[in-house]
Amino acid sequence: MGKTTLADFAGTFTAEAVDWDEQAEGRVLLGEHQLVLAKNSDEKLSIPLSSVFDINYDARPELFDPLPGTPLTVAFEWSGQRSVAVVASEAETAKKFYTVLFKAVLNGTDVVIKHPARRGGRVTSMPFHRGELALANGGVRLATDGVTVTIEPAAVTSFDRELPDVDGEQRPAFVVRHMQEGTAVTTLAATDSSRTLSLLGRYLRRHYDRLTSSLSGVSLSETQVEALVTVYSMDADMPMLASVLGATAKEIKRLCHSLHQGGLLQPADDGPELTTRGQVVVNHYLDRVNE
Repeated sequence: MGKTTLADFAGTFTAEAVDWDEQAEGRVLLGEHQLVLAKNSDEKLSIPLSSVFDINYDARPELFDPLPGTPLTVAFEWSGQRSVAVVASEAETAKKFYTVLFKAVLNGTDVVIKHPARRGGRVTSMPFHRGELALANGGVRLATDGVTVTIEPAAVTSFDRELPDVDGEQRPAFVVRHMQEGTAVTTLAATDSSRTLSLLGRYLRRHYDRLTSSLSGVSLSETQVEALVTVYSMDADMPMLASVLGATAKEIKRLCHSLHQGGLLQPADDGPELTTRGQVVVNHYLDRVNE
């Protein structure tokens, strides 16, 4: 296990890689370099963290019968093949273990960062900087000598993968759009590992999926969408919104109030600004326009 034990709790687990019964009870131990599922002192499965390529919270693979409690699925390479283990425990324990396991797998990863690669819809001339990735206080921290960027999962509005040119070489990169002090910014983080990018994407997607799910029942008028896009593209204040939309000051005030009530706009010193929810609505609209 190594000198440091990051987690140690009782749980129920099962795995493809061992010839146990369908379910086993025992100890779950997480160290700096491996995850150990110990049925007893003789029967245990040790999973190197370097082999883990996916972690999924509250997922119930059809491969196994349901386990009691809240499950956490860990996918990993085993003897040249892909394998799966499921660990189940009380909901609060599973939630904490999810975060600690991601930290153990991702913390200390070398990255090359460009921030901001975009500010709003405008491309910046920022160079790449070498740094390190870590999960801290629920956020993703990208630290370089010159700047430290913290991406709050609740502020993420979209993400994608690209192959940008970094120092004359194409490298896999994670492109994250997120809200920062009321402004949509894009951060680009490149690594030598597609596995790392997939895990980072999984970590952020859990929060992002909850956000998009909360918007599934939102119905907006054409004018409301146009107002959100105008705020995004022009940093429009109230008079500018009235001019662009051809509306009176009273109508704009009523319009902004309705968007504020829906959690899509928030007040700022120089006019309304998008919330994370509002930026997601704008992203979806622009994606449809550009299809």
